Amino acid sequence: MTNYEAISARLYPYSVDDGLIHVSCTDAGIDPMNEYSVSAKQSVAKATIDVLKQLVVLVSESNGGYSLGYDVTELRRRIHTLAKDNGFTDIAEEFNSRPTVKFL
Repeated sequence: MTNYEAISARLYPYSVDDGLIHVSCTDAGIDPMNEYSVSAKQSVAKATIDVLKQLVVLVSESNGGYSLGYDVTELRRRIHTLAKDNGFTDIAEEFNSRPTVKFL
């Protein structure tokens, strides 16, 4: 399985443009065509998170006679979980849906 395929598997059931995955791989410092390995797990997770962040801004999209709707709350929850599981605490905090109390 390549890094590209690993990202596609993590994105399932969402499908995105191939170019977006390639750009996310480049930004994460990995080659999409290299064989996926445990050492690339965090980089693949980061690339996946970057793609999912692009979907958060969409409520729905239409293309060629079909349309897709996105549940933004679930996308945010998925980003939070991926970030938390891979040690990206800043991203996990940004997408944490639990309310917080701030003292002024």
